[in-house]
Amino acid sequence: MNKSSVRSIIGCFGAAVLLTGTLTGCAGVSDVFYTLLTDQSETYSYEEQQFEEHEEVTAPDELSASSGDGKSEVGEGSVPAHEQEAVDRFGFPVTPAEDLSGFAYDQLDEDTKSAYSYLCAGIKEKKSSFPIRAKNTEAIKKAISAILIDHPEYFWLDGSAEMSGFETVGIWKVTLGFNVGEEEIDGISGTIEEKAEEYLATLSEEDGEYEKVRKAYEYIILNTDYLRESPQNQNIQSVFVNGYSVCAGYARAMKYLLDRAGVWCAYVEGTIADTREGHAWNLVRIDGIYTYVDPSWGDPTYGEDDTDSGRLNIIYDYLCLTTHEMDRARHIPESTYTLPECTDRSYDWYALNGFYYDSYDPDALSSALWHAVDENESLVYFKFADFETYAQAMAALFPESGEGSLLEAPLQQRMEWDGTGSMQYFYSYSDELMIIKLYW
Repeated sequence: MNKSSVRSIIGCFGAAVLLTGTLTGCAGVSDVFYTLLTDQSETYSYEEQQFEEHEEVTAPDELSASSGDGKSEVGEGSVPAHEQEAVDRFGFPVTPAEDLSGFAYDQLDEDTKSAYSYLCAGIKEKKSSFPIRAKNTEAIKKAISAILIDHPEYFWLDGSAEMSGFETVGIWKVTLGFNVGEEEIDGISGTIEEKAEEYLATLSEEDGEYEKVRKAYEYIILNTDYLRESPQNQNIQSVFVNGYSVCAGYARAMKYLLDRAGVWCAYVEGTIADTREGHAWNLVRIDGIYTYVDPSWGDPTYGEDDTDSGRLNIIYDYLCLTTHEMDRARHIPESTYTLPECTDRSYDWYALNGFYYDSYDPDALSSALWHAVDENESLVYFKFADFETYAQAMAALFPESGEGSLLEAPLQQRMEWDGTGSMQYFYSYSDELMIIKLYW
């Protein structure tokens, strides 16, 4: 858990008052589950997605012309007789989308990939009801869930679907639930596109993939406030139209912007270990290196840590983390999809900015503090490679006795230069990520 403290210094150190913040999960996201609710029709839920499976329409016995050798024959371009009732009832299935790929899509079985391709074709045309080919309703349900993982641009989908069909021939009518009227989609898309263009305008030709990721993280955090009750908070409308969201909206918005910037990004769902509340974050690939990003936890408006939220516009603690760090931060991904092991710290924000310490070196810590005082800076960051090093730094900066702190000399100098007999400083720290932040 992240923690924060405030101390007053009057010529020397005073007593500490510990203030703790509790991090809570995102509204509207829950464990992945399917639940059978009735005997006659089936309603399945998946993170607020409802799949209604109507009583199955049974196809008639196969009817076809028979050749002398007993084999069935169908004329070129005609519909097989046993499919005709399905076509008469639902129409011809849409033409499936081609050349698909995605974090979720690439891990699906072939039957689900096929359903995914038919569904994408209809969704792209903003159709709410259309016929598709699919092996069964299970493939359709899994495909819809995967599409919501891979395609944040389909913001109008609310995750619900009704399915009626002929399982024997694999033709189904799918009716998708929309969270806005069909007539509103284009206008909302235009607003979202304007926001995407604002982000893209911040990029320069020299920006590599890391800069694109960092700037997307910053853009979303600076333009969004965390609010549990925010409308449309499970899709990107909440971020780009309303400016308020929860973790699902932040993470889908991150993927949307990076898709536009040409950087590989995946939307990841899971839970926070100690609270079991649902959560969502991102997996990104920077120059071939996989790493994790959590934009909602990078927003100071998330949680209750007044020390950080009162002094930072952006918290960089959750920009480019390893799998081990995500585990320590209690992020538990759900098991539907396989995630790569992220071990490379090359793009850790603290490391890139010179705030990362592989070992305990009191001279290096003192140097960072004196540099901040000399340059009249009011914020100092430290991140450590292991808990032992972090614990040594905590003890050196904040000794239990209050005496002999590495902070004492530089802050006394700051007070002397400012001509004041007292000053107040604050600090926050994360045992999970082994980060210390100091403010004065």
